[in-house]
Amino acid sequence: MARSEGMAVRPTVARFALLGTAAPKLTEGLLLAERIHAALVSLSDGAPVFTGCDAQKRPLSGHGHAHILCESCPSEPEQEQITHVTVYARMGFGLQEQAALQSLSRVWGPAGSLSLALQGLGQAEDFRSSPLLARSRTWISRTPFLSTRHPKVTRAGVAKRDESGLQIGSAEHDLLRLLVEAGLPRPVLVERVAGTQLGEREVLWESFLCRRSEGGGKRAACGKASGFRVQFPEEVQGPVAVGYGAHFGMGGFVPCARFLIASDKEIYERGCDNFSSNCEIPRIGY
Repeated sequence: MARSEGMAVRPTVARFALLGTAAPKLTEGLLLAERIHAALVSLSDGAPVFTGCDAQKRPLSGHGHAHILCESCPSEPEQEQITHVTVYARMGFGLQEQAALQSLSRVWGPAGSLSLALQGLGQAEDFRSSPLLARSRTWISRTPFLSTRHPKVTRAGVAKRDESGLQIGSAEHDLLRLLVEAGLPRPVLVERVAGTQLGEREVLWESFLCRRSEGGGKRAACGKASGFRVQFPEEVQGPVAVGYGAHFGMGGFVPCARFLIASDKEIYERGCDNFSSNCEIPRIGY
């Protein structure tokens, strides 16, 4: 029996190609995501899946509303410019929201007008060409992770630690908490990385625009960006994006095999000028 329109599975992914010569770099993805978000809110007449709030303007729970994720060309992982934008919402897009996505064709980027071409609506597994929507056991940061909590210390200034030895409220501790809250299995391995590969250079997290120009939601704890390589006990389905600004592309991960980069310590030992020594953290296994 054919499903009626009301019974049909809602698409959770809309994938766009970014057209034109004024495409911003991935480091400016947060700004582009904000402008796409504003356009979708307007085109959908304030649909909750895009605003993240209900009719009474109360924040939705569970992070099921739209994430706007920028990426560089999947076939050229070292591309600096943004080539694609994926809008993902676990709660799915109804007919009104699908119409808004289909109407989205132009936004104003940091360097001028940008055209967007909708490549399709569907489920994450329908877009296997996108690293963000792949399945993998090992993932690595592609955009900076920004913790929403502060490291905890005693009155004597000694770090407060959990049963595994992690400082409570540290970036690692908050990352693990948020991944589990997102319904993912607790990683068996966490290792800091200092940045990602863009073009022919290694770009440190400090080079990314990391603070939203407007809007509410959870704030970053201290504005310090970090990145990680994480391994789960089993394959997980992307996208994986957590932390401050995750709905605007921050805290995004991709399968590790596609974007290999040295650890913090390796970059430090090579004498990277912009290396921040307070980011040097030993590899942590669980």
